[in-house]
Amino acid sequence: MPTFFARRYMRPLEAVGRAEKTVGVVIVLLAAAVIGIFAYQVATNRDYLFEPGEQVYADVPTTDVGSRPGAEPAAADETQNLFPDPELDGWHVPRQVERFNADNLYVKIDGRADAYLKFGVVGLTFGRYCREDHPERTLEVYWYDMGTPANALGMYRSEEAPDATPVSLGQAGYQVGGAVFFCQGSSYVQVMPFGLGDADAQAALTVAERLAERIKQK
Repeated sequence: MPTFFARRYMRPLEAVGRAEKTVGVVIVLLAAAVIGIFAYQVATNRDYLFEPGEQVYADVPTTDVGSRPGAEPAAADETQNLFPDPELDGWHVPRQVERFNADNLYVKIDGRADAYLKFGVVGLTFGRYCREDHPERTLEVYWYDMGTPANALGMYRSEEAPDATPVSLGQAGYQVGGAVFFCQGSSYVQVMPFGLGDADAQAALTVAERLAERIKQK
């Protein structure tokens, strides 16, 4: 039996106009369509639910030599084989090595990865030289394997600054704003100082020279 409120507010079916009935049917159909689309997405495409974001696998390509529990001393030797001692007072070789391939390069250089992929990049090895007395003064090394000397030279030329100062390194090299860029064989290397003054610019040039010699030996 209808309650007082039901008797007061409920209208007979014949009192409902055609326009109201049409609107009601449309709303029901739209709701059903939305639910159907959502159910189809869940059933057929789970990637958007389960694919990890960058923060999940950002550490995957990183080789941390010395900070991980149980790291073997040989790992540190391997790092020094990659990044030679510049023999500069106060500077030490990288204590960590980060490696990236063509698939996850964007994790390190998001926004610029596509340009390197167009030139056939194979991978990137990253290391950071630091000052013992001023840890904020660093030399970051981006060592790209471009697959072939032609790819390395092409990538180098595409980023060459018009106001750069040429330096005698590898096949070609220059320095601008203290940073050093050069290509040697299939390698394209950038040495980026994060300190002020001519001293750090000179340190970047020295590190680049040592790296060019190491690459040539290999």
